[in-house]
Amino acid sequence: MDFRLAVTGCAWVLATSATHALAQPPAPPRADAADPAARVPAASYSSAYTGYRGWRDEPPVAWREINDEVARIGGHLGMFGGGGTTSTPSAPAAATTKPAPHHHHGHGSMK
Repeated sequence: MDFRLAVTGCAWVLATSATHALAQPPAPPRADAADPAARVPAASYSSAYTGYRGWRDEPPVAWREINDEVARIGGHLGMFGGGGTTSTPSAPAAATTKPAPHHHHGHGSMK
């Protein structure tokens, strides 16, 4: 990298950073911490557990019902909206079907 380009880049970053700092609105005046009569905002507390729901066991369901439901919605991808909407499983693919070609995309030394 050219030295002049690096210096110019650093100068540009410093100049734009200073511009952003100057564009900030002024901070409100702070109360004097040594003044006992100074007004301060009221302290408030909000629990991190507000709205927390404890663990609840789900009622057990027969595995056959779950399998039927997954088949009905189109397989495991159907749960995420990517599967089919058939109500019956499709027939298995023919044995003569060729696998899709694998395009190499940077696996290092793997081929």
